[in-house]
Amino acid sequence: AVGLSGGDGMAFRARKKSARECDLGYVGEICFAESRWIKAIWQEGGIPVLSSVALGSDGEYYNVNADQMAAACAIACQADALIFLTDVPGVRAADGSVIRWLVLKEVEELIRLSVIQGGMLPKIEACGHALHHGVGRVRILPADQAHMLPQFYFAKLACGTEVLRA
Repeated sequence: AVGLSGGDGMAFRARKKSARECDLGYVGEICFAESRWIKAIWQEGGIPVLSSVALGSDGEYYNVNADQMAAACAIACQADALIFLTDVPGVRAADGSVIRWLVLKEVEELIRLSVIQGGMLPKIEACGHALHHGVGRVRILPADQAHMLPQFYFAKLACGTEVLRA
């Protein structure tokens, strides 16, 4: 494994995130992603491990949401798939069951009804961003099911939530 900050080599650039109510300090959002360092590490047989910190045009480092950083990596690398490992079973329906297949057009209504809320909001936003920018498949998978990763491409998984473009 090779550890990198998102700001290393100016690979990930951020802009300060604005909020109406208050100054968020050094919280940013990704505005540019370059994949050459990630690809170089892969070509040498390494596994890139990125911290979700990116460099701003003002020379400051900004903390970026890790889900947003993962989506930016997948988009920059033109990934076929993006898998979020998380501590929950997947996106839950109003009755508490896990939604196995979630189409993006359903997301807005689930947010309006407060079915999707809290920490799942930025994750779902990152899923949509990745899908809209060329990533083929996105799945939210419980970390305790990480052993299922090799099956992701060959079978329909009975765990987690796959987020679909349409």
